[in-house]
Amino acid sequence: MTTETGATASDLPQELQGNGLAAVTLSIEWQDARAAHRDEWHVPRFSVWREADLLPAAIAAALPGSQTGACHQTQVAAGELVPPWSDERLVDAPLSAFDRHHLKGLAVTPRRGRFYPQGFFAGMKGVFSDAVLPARLSGLHEERMEVDFNHPLAPFPLRVGLEIEAILPEYDRRGGRCVDPLYQLMRHPGMLAPLRDGTLTDYGDHGEGLERMDDRDDALFYSQPRRVPHLDTHSLTQVERLYGRLLPARAKVLDLMGSFDSHLQQAEIGSLQVLGLNAEELEANAAADSTLLHDLNRDPSLPLDDASLDAVVCTAAIEYLTRPLEVLAEARRVLRPGGLLAVTFSNRWFPTKAIHIWSELHEFERLGMVTQWLDQAGFTGLQTLTQRGWPRPQDDPHAGQRHLADPLFAVWGHRPVT
Repeated sequence: MTTETGATASDLPQELQGNGLAAVTLSIEWQDARAAHRDEWHVPRFSVWREADLLPAAIAAALPGSQTGACHQTQVAAGELVPPWSDERLVDAPLSAFDRHHLKGLAVTPRRGRFYPQGFFAGMKGVFSDAVLPARLSGLHEERMEVDFNHPLAPFPLRVGLEIEAILPEYDRRGGRCVDPLYQLMRHPGMLAPLRDGTLTDYGDHGEGLERMDDRDDALFYSQPRRVPHLDTHSLTQVERLYGRLLPARAKVLDLMGSFDSHLQQAEIGSLQVLGLNAEELEANAAADSTLLHDLNRDPSLPLDDASLDAVVCTAAIEYLTRPLEVLAEARRVLRPGGLLAVTFSNRWFPTKAIHIWSELHEFERLGMVTQWLDQAGFTGLQTLTQRGWPRPQDDPHAGQRHLADPLFAVWGHRPVT
């Protein structure tokens, strides 16, 4: 093993010291009324001396003396790591207080359940125009609105974890500003939670929101093979690991809107059908047992028998569906009872072919919208996973432009057994 510093395994300390440095992954697990969630944030140089005090006390106390691979976890109550939930942060105001033109050159439509930077509500007591923390439009009426200024994770108990991936050979002997990695991890995940009363969030995923900049026949766009990976090699490896963990052995799998790689290298599948729009890309998929040329935006039905599959995967493609609920209902139909649907995506896509609303949403709202779609389509046991903060692979073509690897967003669920 070689670390980012170039040290070999034999050079590394065996135990983490009180002034030591380590590569760690922080995580939180939490659950809302719709799904269970796990969010991860990688910290390549975590300082025990400067940053451990920002963690829950039980984890901070356990770090000195820990070895590589150690994982420390603790449960924290709702509002323990963020300001506690308060009804006083639910503010009733006239709808005219929503600044539709807060972003120059863009008129923003207020939608119930959406999050906006607090600057959209400038003029309300204690809110400034340059405030960027999220606030939720939790109620919307003809002339009035309710704005929720609570932290998005305030209502939820959390299970916090820290895994030591590598102990670095250096020690932290410098002063200076502390970076709060737990804050970075927790700042936005709660934005995917449903509204408290259980009503659907209006993401704008209807009408014009499901249209596209290039609304010509998809067969034209995909007439030429592209063979473009939408994630970097680190994130694609994480997709492979996730599918390898989720898919049952010998599963009959459909890759929905697939291409030359189905990212199933770590799954022990029985058979694979790949559905896509370019014959040359499909033929290049070495794992495919059969292929289907089919345009789901023209015809959302799947040419497959009821209850004929064990799993359906959709990788970096859900944002191109103009009739997502119909397609997901079809995926549910062709799955056997208990069958798996897994959807993964990141923050890179073909902008002219993605639905309009996709680029307008915060990345965690996108995950919330897709999770809501799966719920609407009748999938149960919903779970999500997000992974962020890993360094971009040095051989990636965007390595000089982007410091971090592509984030991974995943949601999966099952066709009900009964």
